[in-house]
Amino acid sequence: MALSIPSSSGCRLRSLGLRSTTLALLASVMVGPGLPATATPLAGARAAPRGAEPASRRIPPGDPGTGITPPTPVILRRPSLQYPNYALFVDPDPNVVCKEFTLFYNTIPDSTRLPGQVRGLFHIVYQRSGGPQEAETSFGHAWSTDLRNWAVDTAAFSVDTTSWNSAHVWSPCLIRHGEKDYLFYTGVDSMGDQRIGYASTERLDTTDTVWDPERVMVWEAADTRWAVPRPWTYGYYTQFRDPFVMDDPDLPGRLLLFYSAHDSTDFAAGRGGLAVGVARSAPGTVNQWADLGCFLSTLPRTTQVGQLEGPHVVTVPGSHAGLRLIFSNAGTPPDETGTTTLRFESLVPGASVSDTSFKSWSAPTVLRDYLSGDPTVYGWSGSEHLSVGDADYLAGFTAWGPRYQGIAIARMHWEGDNFTLGGYAFTAVNEFRSDARGVVLRVAGGPPPTRRVSFAIDSPRELDARLEVFDATGGRVRTLLAGRLARGATSLAWDLTGPAGEPVPNGMYFARLTFAGGNRSARVPVVR
Repeated sequence: MALSIPSSSGCRLRSLGLRSTTLALLASVMVGPGLPATATPLAGARAAPRGAEPASRRIPPGDPGTGITPPTPVILRRPSLQYPNYALFVDPDPNVVCKEFTLFYNTIPDSTRLPGQVRGLFHIVYQRSGGPQEAETSFGHAWSTDLRNWAVDTAAFSVDTTSWNSAHVWSPCLIRHGEKDYLFYTGVDSMGDQRIGYASTERLDTTDTVWDPERVMVWEAADTRWAVPRPWTYGYYTQFRDPFVMDDPDLPGRLLLFYSAHDSTDFAAGRGGLAVGVARSAPGTVNQWADLGCFLSTLPRTTQVGQLEGPHVVTVPGSHAGLRLIFSNAGTPPDETGTTTLRFESLVPGASVSDTSFKSWSAPTVLRDYLSGDPTVYGWSGSEHLSVGDADYLAGFTAWGPRYQGIAIARMHWEGDNFTLGGYAFTAVNEFRSDARGVVLRVAGGPPPTRRVSFAIDSPRELDARLEVFDATGGRVRTLLAGRLARGATSLAWDLTGPAGEPVPNGMYFARLTFAGGNRSARVPVVR
């Protein structure tokens, strides 16, 4: 069982209940000694942590992957923690927390089957921080066939002697492009300056991944017209990080690179602030990029976000409509409680995602407000989006809790250009190929119920299933079905009582239907 969130100094960790004096101490550690007397670094600056070295202790062997001889390096089984509306992955070391991450899916050869057979894998590559990893020098790599049971290599990728990433590695992003998988990430050099580059491999596998020998730095502040190298406003540490790379919807075969950096507008005014920039790859290469500028709508005067981080784009499946640029109000900003950390801007219909002009993007919207107060995203301080077949996922690292600092994964449900979150993320990779994907769960009726609620289920075949109701804290309230679900339409009722027959209080509840290879969920507001 995971322990409570550990506190950590020397890294950009948003622990619960930090007092102002502790925050000041953390800021002083993050900035480090030796600054000129005229420099006044901002509390939001992300500087090079000093002191701690990565742990050399390895995890005991135990490969849940193929059932063959355990590979080297050794890995560890790690089940997700289960909550009504999401799954939570946490690092195997209770003293280490998960921070920036990338969520990825691919297929790999399966040696346990006939030649030519493959299996699908979900991957999380994540930044390890806190405790023995407070120096932030490595990425963990976890993989799973169902988002429930994970195998974890805690030392999958780390700093090396290449100068641009010799001190720290941050904020990974995976993309398949051409014949290779590319791991873009932030590298930090011995001076504390940040740049963006990549490592590549023919195929991201489990422990069999073979990375190409060269780590290539492709983008830095000096390559742009708007980002500031080594600004005095951040203690002369270059703020240039958080790559997100996607296929360019306007120019097939090209890529777009989104990132956060300190902008010249705020620098000229003598204040700090990060904004989102974008670059486009040259034809036929990922080593050359053209600066497309800074999204003016993400400047601090518009977003009211001083330490903007983790930009990424969410699109409606199967189209380029409904584009949203999501980013985080990171660090430990004043008055932040974990409820307004993630925000997004919507692309104006007909505009290009690479259009940085102010008129092409909406005003920022707080994600939790958009989701009508859905507690699923409480505490998220960085997010990622993944589409696999008919399944969509939104994930975030839970810097503000409420329970542990890990990576939460929730299913997305689209209605036109709008989405909600609901239901366990747990799924078999092949669910989107199965006839069970046609299972539907919905709440019948109109306004919020006062006496009873009816659930309408439609299934294309008979299934062993469970329908359960949970409260907002994850506690099971009632089990309405535990057995055979008939083919076709089924109706089940809940009389708004708990296990002892007592009326449940007003609030938000969640119904979850689980079955082999999938799950469905629905929100149930109870208002009397």
